Amino acid sequence: MATFRAPCRRFPFSAFPIDTRPMFDTFAWQNFIAVMWPSLADRHGEPFQPDDPSVFGKYDARLAPAWMRWKTAFDLYPQNGSKPPAWDQPNGYAVCRNVPADDPRPRLDMTSEFGSIADEIDEAFAGPLPDQTGYFTRFEVRVNRVEYDYVRSNGYYNRSNWPASGQPPINFPASSADTLGAIEVKAAWRNLAKVPTKFHSRFFAIDALAAKPGTCKTESGGRTTCDCEPMKAGLVGFHISHKTADFPQWVWSTFEQVDNLGEDLTTPKDMQASYYDPELYKKLKIPRANPADHPGASRVPGPSDYDPTPINVVRLSAIPSTPAGNSTTEINARYRQLLKGTVWENYVLIGTQWSTAPSVPPTTPLNDDFGCEDGTPPAQGGLAFPQCQVSNVTMETYHQYDSCQNCHQGAQRSGADFSWILALRAWSPQPVASPIRSPDRPKPAVRKPD
Repeated sequence: MATFRAPCRRFPFSAFPIDTRPMFDTFAWQNFIAVMWPSLADRHGEPFQPDDPSVFGKYDARLAPAWMRWKTAFDLYPQNGSKPPAWDQPNGYAVCRNVPADDPRPRLDMTSEFGSIADEIDEAFAGPLPDQTGYFTRFEVRVNRVEYDYVRSNGYYNRSNWPASGQPPINFPASSADTLGAIEVKAAWRNLAKVPTKFHSRFFAIDALAAKPGTCKTESGGRTTCDCEPMKAGLVGFHISHKTADFPQWVWSTFEQVDNLGEDLTTPKDMQASYYDPELYKKLKIPRANPADHPGASRVPGPSDYDPTPINVVRLSAIPSTPAGNSTTEINARYRQLLKGTVWENYVLIGTQWSTAPSVPPTTPLNDDFGCEDGTPPAQGGLAFPQCQVSNVTMETYHQYDSCQNCHQGAQRSGADFSWILALRAWSPQPVASPIRSPDRPKPAVRKPD
């Protein structure tokens, strides 16, 4: 169960991409199970007893999901351009200056995919996301050993080592039937402090140390440290991006905990959904935001808005119910039954995205708009399916009309092979022009979900 399989060795391409959706959804679930397989701390992501299904979903002081044994984006990209540690070595210093370095609790160092370290808690291209208890959602990014070693051995953590113009570009190793390639994961966590204890078991939950925004400062040598505080963190969102030989634009999938919006039949009637309250408008008297600006939420923060007032989130694109008989919703039901008795029965695949013509290159230059949100054609190569509207309500709350591949094409056009953490965190002594769309780009158009 803890193995990855290349997604198109058994299934031919179809004239109708929707017919191949079950193959990619199954691949996404295989990825999910593999990265959630228990791993010992000193094995750094290697699965524990991978041939014994009875160990899956069982975690303790020794065992954690394999991806939590991977290196963080902070480990791979030191902020002073120095070489990161070897895969099996610690990063050499404590991010949390008020906690002993040997404290075993995971550090939620990064609170935004697009930031440096916990000075802000914004989503990509947007502001922060407070849940219904008034705590901000936290984020972290991790990479597997293949990606980590590739960046480290080639020196790509430092932009001075990037290929010069005319040389072959950065090209992460890809998975094949026999070889594992580069994988990145991104997690979204909510603070369970105000959630009744009886509901904690519905989440994959950890005791973590979270950096306090506003307390971080850069020390001599370019390192950043922060004050940290304990946090009972519940996993609410999870992205997996996996590069394969047949899909150089990567294969993208995203999962959520089922109680995010209170839309799942298994959510207890007395449980407050994590990000939605039908009575919120009445209780807080907050007017609905202009849907042409941010149709996914009723109150939208600005870039520096740290108001913890809960935001009401709505899903703009339903989990796919096609193709009939093997739709995403039906495959979810099968996997949830398979995982019954583990915490993972409370998680679902929201969507998968892949290229229908992987050899087709991007059609727009670096600084053009990405499409999808403003009604223009999406800019990514490979003719992705679905073109748009593949998003996670915990990580793309305010940009649900966009998609994984469409967004990450900006990193590809900057020379970073679809990896935003490489594009934005590789060190450079000189400021680098950001490949991100400017904040004054056209506002997203309102479109009906596909």
